[in-house]
Amino acid sequence: MKIIMKYKESGGFQLELHRLGQATYEYGYRVVLARFRAQYPDLEIEEDQFASLANDDNEDMLDEVSFDDNPNLPST
Repeated sequence: MKIIMKYKESGGFQLELHRLGQATYEYGYRVVLARFRAQYPDLEIEEDQFASLANDDNEDMLDEVSFDDNPNLPST
């Protein structure tokens, strides 16, 4: 049991949960969009500008990027 708890606390597990949630969202969005288009073929809708596009799937990206919220204000 301790091994499972330690694994769930690891960064790799948390990252996989995030990826799974993103994949679930994207799949759900595509299913709803396909059902909408099938039911209302004459209507047009705006595409989600934040949806992942097929041509973006082959781009190399870092798995983790450090977060810096320092505003870099000029000193007076």
